[in-house]
Amino acid sequence: MKDHWSYEKQKRFAKNGERWHFVHRTFYALAEGEDEPREIYFRNDDRAEFRVLRFERVQDNPYRDYETIVNKIMNNIPFRKTSIKQETASVWSKSWK
Repeated sequence: MKDHWSYEKQKRFAKNGERWHFVHRTFYALAEGEDEPREIYFRNDDRAEFRVLRFERVQDNPYRDYETIVNKIMNNIPFRKTSIKQETASVWSKSWK
């Protein structure tokens, strides 16, 4: 399975003024019928919080609208706390340019 990383260059701010950064990781199946997971990595500007939201299949994402899910991540702390908190800080050391 191949993957593609993409850093979102748009500046995003929560209602409280905190800046957030997002990276998308898309997997591409090499064989027909395989699932193609999607991951949204996110962090705040002061690098105090690193998390990832993962969907095993595109259909598993209940928020089809990307803007809706980004706003929910930035502004809904209980929702954000349900995402995976793994060692995702290393993802942010990649060069996105």
